[in-house]
Amino acid sequence: MLQILLVDDEQYVVDDLKVAFPWTEFGIGKVHKAYSGLQATKILQEQPVDILITDIAMPGMNGLELVGFVKENHPQTKCILLTGFSDFEYAVEALKNGVLEYLVKPLDQTQLRMTLDSTVRKIHEELTMVASLERAKLAFKEHLPMLKDKLLSELVQGKKFQVDELAKKMINYNISIQERDSVYLILIRLEERFTNYGTDSQMLFEYAIINIAEEIFGDSFVLWQCRDPYEYLVFLLKYKEEGRDLSKEQVLKQLNNKADQLYFNVNEYLKGGISVVISFPGLFTQDVRKMYEDAVYALKQQVGNRQGYLLSVGGSPKQTIVQPLRILYEPPTLTHLLETGQWDGFKERLERIRQEYDSWNGCSEEYFEEIRSLLLSSFHYIAHKNQMLLSDLVGYDRMHKSSFRSMEQLIRWGEEVADLIKDQLEIDTQTNQQKVIQEIRSFLDRSYADASLQTAADHVSLHPSYVSRLFKQLTGSSISDYIHKVKMERALAKLKDSEAKVYEISEQLGYSNSQYFIKVFKDEFGMTPQDYRAKIGF
Repeated sequence: MLQILLVDDEQYVVDDLKVAFPWTEFGIGKVHKAYSGLQATKILQEQPVDILITDIAMPGMNGLELVGFVKENHPQTKCILLTGFSDFEYAVEALKNGVLEYLVKPLDQTQLRMTLDSTVRKIHEELTMVASLERAKLAFKEHLPMLKDKLLSELVQGKKFQVDELAKKMINYNISIQERDSVYLILIRLEERFTNYGTDSQMLFEYAIINIAEEIFGDSFVLWQCRDPYEYLVFLLKYKEEGRDLSKEQVLKQLNNKADQLYFNVNEYLKGGISVVISFPGLFTQDVRKMYEDAVYALKQQVGNRQGYLLSVGGSPKQTIVQPLRILYEPPTLTHLLETGQWDGFKERLERIRQEYDSWNGCSEEYFEEIRSLLLSSFHYIAHKNQMLLSDLVGYDRMHKSSFRSMEQLIRWGEEVADLIKDQLEIDTQTNQQKVIQEIRSFLDRSYADASLQTAADHVSLHPSYVSRLFKQLTGSSISDYIHKVKMERALAKLKDSEAKVYEISEQLGYSNSQYFIKVFKDEFGMTPQDYRAKIGF
């Protein structure tokens, strides 16, 4: 609810107006009264008055002077003047000085209603605008880190901006770096321990590293950071001169010392390694892209160390001797090992790759990509050969994992994917084998009289020796034993439920000699077929 202040040296005007007018209809919840300008100023200082209605002609501080006080000290308060015809020229002058409305005495309530309606609407419009502006400011403040990150990421990747456009962005983002300022670039890669966790945990580690960097560099350097497409942290730094007369060599030495401290603190407090590359100094913005590219190149030449590396300003990593990874292509190939189900042999090959890597003096990321690509193509081949998608076998995220910080991490990934494929294929194989056994059983149950290992194998289009071995493995009995069991079950049923002669039943069961059938039946049940019928009273 709004508050209004009524001011007039004629008390009855103020008292009657307060009582007689329906203020609440206009959203006004509290009405204050004052009988002089001085008294009004005291109320204004104590109460959040939204609307002031004041007479012009008052002794001491007149209405125009009161309006001036309000505009200077309470600019959000809306002022409405009460004036007689003789003071009309004053009212016109007041309108020029920011008075919202004026009313002529004697006061007409219809005119007062119209004036209050427009004034209250004006107040609500301003409140809405202020609220909208505050929301916009809050949203901008919340998104400022992301906006700063995006701008630096664009700059290091070579996006061009108009000088005025970039300068405006830098001011709006509170980044105190200007065109042609001398800057330094630091590139940080999180090594194996950090990347073993999920995305959310990795973001927390990055946040912690940024905080450590701000603590270490913040006293001497303006710090601006982003995350690049390689998931590296990029820091652009500007030395805070502030009267300190240091040479470029001294600044570089200080930068190296602080980078060394950052490297140590991350290992000490976060228990994980980082690699840090400090580029040569350059000018903003013309050298930023080159500084970044050189730092990325230097970083990509050094991978596989869990504790990371620290490469000094302008330094270049030791050149890796380029040599082919012959072990990847030795027979039997990785694909052949997977195709023939030599899972242990596949893991042994991966272990040999890791051991050979340990004998190298360094490893470029290109070697990681070669190993990963070959492993992935082998996995794709095995999945597709089994009429399945690799993403269905191992999961999309695991299949597309590409961020490896050590050979150990890469090898573990290969072993993990191979185990998942093996487990899934074994499940599918067992399911298919069970289907084969069920089909053989159904065939034998139907065709027991003429059934044999060969006819069963022909029925499922498999080799007899494989069918014999598989049936024994999954059922615990041989096919001949199963056929014998089925024939004996059918013999009991026929002897009990039919009037057929024993020799006729023998022929129906596939025995060419009834005497042999009688012998087999007696061996199974301890009695002849005739004795069995006599026993059951047939």
